[in-house]
Amino acid sequence: MQETVTTLINNQTSPSEIPVEPPSQPKQFLRILREPLVHFLVLGALLFGLYFWVGSPSMASTSAKQIDISAPVIQSLKATWQLQWGREPTEQQLQTLVDNYVRDEVLYQEALALGLDNNDTIVRRRLVQKMQFLVEDVNALREPSDEVLEAYLAAHADRYAIPGRFSFNQVYFSRELHGDRTDADAQELLTQLQTDSNPTQPRGDRTMLRKTYTLASAKTLNNTFGGTLAQEIAEVTEKGWQGPFHSTYGSHLVNITEIDPGHPATLTEVRKNVRLDYLREQRQELDEQFYQQLRDRYTISIDQDALHPSVQEGKA
Repeated sequence: MQETVTTLINNQTSPSEIPVEPPSQPKQFLRILREPLVHFLVLGALLFGLYFWVGSPSMASTSAKQIDISAPVIQSLKATWQLQWGREPTEQQLQTLVDNYVRDEVLYQEALALGLDNNDTIVRRRLVQKMQFLVEDVNALREPSDEVLEAYLAAHADRYAIPGRFSFNQVYFSRELHGDRTDADAQELLTQLQTDSNPTQPRGDRTMLRKTYTLASAKTLNNTFGGTLAQEIAEVTEKGWQGPFHSTYGSHLVNITEIDPGHPATLTEVRKNVRLDYLREQRQELDEQFYQQLRDRYTISIDQDALHPSVQEGKA
């Protein structure tokens, strides 16, 4: 009996020799697949491959796109350089210009392939501007004849009328010093000057304004005095002391010494302005006609509820 027990003990396997059951490989793999990070990495790899092999023709095929640097392109690069630096570029500088052009063109084409120009306000404005330039090139204006300009001038005579000019001496009454009596004090002195057969040059309040003006135009008077003084003097038809007239500084009495009356302008006097205005109006008319032709190609649908929300709310 003892020998049997001893034999059994001696025949027992040591702990290190006890076989260990390997872990379940399928269960561990499924656990890894459930990790969110794995999902993210797999999705990113799929999108990356989709872009390079499906969404980007330039990467899927080396011959899908071609950039040609033609002679006109090179001449344009050289001309731009010469305008900026006053000389032609060296051979190395020209090569750099071409390399930069190619780089820009590659990035530009790839940006278009990715649709980066869509819903971009800056790109939209630039394209609209280029389309406007194209319209102007298509609808080139002819230089108007003198007969055309004369007719245009006659139709807008008031716009180009030459205003009168005046030479005068002025006496200033400060609103700060005289307050509510500014006009009354000026009128009192005016009465004295008009009744005195040999008046002396009166003294007014101190001012930085000149006392004497020679053939001053309405524009000069507006810029110098402000207020309504230029419009008030324009109504004067006789020489002598007049007023009071009103500037932004106060009231003025003026002694008119010379009047150059206004008159309708001749084409010689205002040719430049008439020509520019005529061409501008012609350009606007042609642009509007061309735009209407383009617009007629489209069906325009506008959400009136979004355009006039207050009206819709009032009806509700």
